[in-house]
Amino acid sequence: MITPRPYLSWTQLDLWEKDPEGYREQYIRGHPRPITNAMRLGSEVATAMETGEETGDPLKDLVIAMIPKFDNREVEIAAPIKIAGIEIPLFGKLDSARQDLMAFKEVKTGSVKWTQRRVDEHGQITFYATIIREMTNRIPDDIELVWAETQMDNNYNPHLTGKIVVFKTKRTLADIVKMKARIKRAWFQISQMMEEELGII
Repeated sequence: MITPRPYLSWTQLDLWEKDPEGYREQYIRGHPRPITNAMRLGSEVATAMETGEETGDPLKDLVIAMIPKFDNREVEIAAPIKIAGIEIPLFGKLDSARQDLMAFKEVKTGSVKWTQRRVDEHGQITFYATIIREMTNRIPDDIELVWAETQMDNNYNPHLTGKIVVFKTKRTLADIVKMKARIKRAWFQISQMMEEELGII
């Protein structure tokens, strides 16, 4: 099978399911989506959490310091899953995790309100739990999504409000089985699109 990346990440899966043509442009034709101010803020927070360096913005640095986190940050996880005789390599990066991977925290910025239901249904957490189960044969039992709320100013620039909300969530084997079905479908469809682009089919 031919795919534009030698692995499937949550970013790829999420974009594929929401916008296959957007996936084609970004991953197959090499035309990345424009980076928004909200994306820049999220990246800045992630970098500051990883490095421990201050951003120079007192409020932002205070909020980042308040975000609960483990000592291990930007933890890369990877494992192949075998479905229908095909091995599909998966890759992810946890914002913060315990050494044994049985606990991890996913940090989100943004003005769209997070709710318990939205967290419980969030595919990124299920995707990461799927990788971890393949790596350890266990499902993490301590998972949190940490929301650092943002607001837009009059110029549509996002700013952290200082509000932090922590949601605890769990994933089951049934959740992972459903995620594997999504992964399989996306991997085969992405390969088919790649072959169409190359004129193989």
